[in-house]
Amino acid sequence: MIRAIPVLAAPAAVAWLFAWWLTKDVGYRRPRGQLFPWVTDVHAIFLERAGRWAGDAGSLVPGLVLGNTDAIPESLVEAMRITSLTHLMAVSGANCAIVVGLAYGVAALCRAPLVARVVAGFLALTVFVVLVGPEPSVVRSAIMAAIGLGVLVWGRPVAGVSALCAAVVLSLVLDPTLSHSIGFALSVAATLGLLVIARPLATELQRWLPDAVALLVSIPLSAAIACQPIILVFSSSIPTYGVVANVLAEPFVPLATVTGLLSILATPIPPLSDGLLAIASLAAGAIAFVARTFATFPAARISWPPGIEGIVLATAVSLGIVLALRPRFRALGVVMALIAGTLGLSLTVGASRIAWTSAPSDWSWAQCDVGQGDAVVVRDAGVVAVFDTGRTETPMRECLAALGIEDVDILVLTHFDIDHAGGSTALIGRVDTVLHGPTDGAADEELLRDFAQGGAIVRSASRGLTGQLGRLEWRVLWPTPNSPREPGNPSSIVVSLSAGFACDETCVTGLNLGDLPGLEQAMLVSLGGVIPTDVVKVSHHGSRDQHVELYRRLRAPVSLIGVGADNEYGHPTVETLDALAALGSTTLRSDVNGIVLVSRSVSRELRVWRERQPDTGFTLNTEG
Repeated sequence: MIRAIPVLAAPAAVAWLFAWWLTKDVGYRRPRGQLFPWVTDVHAIFLERAGRWAGDAGSLVPGLVLGNTDAIPESLVEAMRITSLTHLMAVSGANCAIVVGLAYGVAALCRAPLVARVVAGFLALTVFVVLVGPEPSVVRSAIMAAIGLGVLVWGRPVAGVSALCAAVVLSLVLDPTLSHSIGFALSVAATLGLLVIARPLATELQRWLPDAVALLVSIPLSAAIACQPIILVFSSSIPTYGVVANVLAEPFVPLATVTGLLSILATPIPPLSDGLLAIASLAAGAIAFVARTFATFPAARISWPPGIEGIVLATAVSLGIVLALRPRFRALGVVMALIAGTLGLSLTVGASRIAWTSAPSDWSWAQCDVGQGDAVVVRDAGVVAVFDTGRTETPMRECLAALGIEDVDILVLTHFDIDHAGGSTALIGRVDTVLHGPTDGAADEELLRDFAQGGAIVRSASRGLTGQLGRLEWRVLWPTPNSPREPGNPSSIVVSLSAGFACDETCVTGLNLGDLPGLEQAMLVSLGGVIPTDVVKVSHHGSRDQHVELYRRLRAPVSLIGVGADNEYGHPTVETLDALAALGSTTLRSDVNGIVLVSRSVSRELRVWRERQPDTGFTLNTEG
């Protein structure tokens, strides 16, 4: 089969490139509507019924059954991404196989002839595709299933790789924009991995594992080997426990899928439909439990070089593994995989370990790398404050672990947007006091209740509230109590940390602006209280909506910007970066520098350390 791949893949690859060129100015556009109006109603009803189940169980079922991810919280999406379970949230070939297999099996039990069984499979497949919509993975798997059914009637065997290549060509003919879809590419790669790698991999694993276990492990591992180079296009990390998580979650997938689909069909019979949905929800809850559990394990992600070099190295590792499964090329494959893997890990894990050996232990301010979001840690005299927690739990947890932070004295949630409060669950039960701004709905109130139940004192913050953080004095400058603003960015809590009476030369002062817009920044200046400081956490990830006069008055030598690499918002903007540079401030970005540490020496020099580019750390003389 491996020998036939180059010949079979050639026309599919040519079709893919031609389709990509044909639609290069259009890109992939997911269909916004369904083909039939009643399908929208089915989705809405199923979402509403599943939503009656609290927590992850109810939100994940529509994703497993219909590929509808509208209700899945981002924290669960991130956990499934970290554990390599994201594919379960999209309807895949496994779903199509289950549906076709059920219809074919029922027809066989009824002693229907072969043609009738195939027709039953075709009808079930058609209804299923209409029901879930023309998602990229559905289009590919449905065409392959149709080919498989046609082969049964034809009576002559067709190799799986041949069927896959034919499905690719037909899919691109039907919708050329699929050539731009990462989902379609992952679906094709995973299927190719299962067809080409799974069997020889299982044979190798049987040397050390029981046959059944070897087969069970080979399926997710072969798909991971084939898909990893593509996954690195949008995620520069490798899931450490991905194979184990898939092995544990896999038994629950058909249970959730089958009972969920039967629940939809049984909707006219509420008791039966609700019972089936209960089973599907319990299975979905088990899958979510696996995802969240493994996502919190130490070193749940292994860093890998971003960009084209990371993709090339990952491709070399995958190709090396494939070659190593062939006795004739085993030595070459092992050497290729080891060299590429060693290079990839040395550029990330190794470089990070070396970098942290030079990290200052007496840091006062730390900016975490949590992607497109904010998370800043301030420490003085052993007292710790955290300002915002990023989008998801895992990066926040990893940053605190890297900084050696176990417990937090003060957590400031500047506002409840997901890129500032989404990772808060990582701190529940670890915080003494939570300061927050105006809430915006039941989800925000529930988060605060969770903190309170975890032992935290929860306080609403507004201008005038003060306290101590070690030797520093903190003061809330915004929002004002007599001028309420709408929840979100305009009500971001702004906290100033100034030198207290016990401060010496090593204290580092600062101002955290949250996502405060330019208009409110101007109002803040007019209210007074803005004084020169050492560090400023730049508002709204460096967007262009800034009041430059505020930064001019701060005269901060260090500006921190929490931002995700290649984010779709264009943050930070050139205008803001130029304005900060013109004011003489040095900008540190989490997407470029990773974790950033700021400390001050007894000679009053600000010292800046960067997780990435640590060899170019620097000091700033701030005297005068």
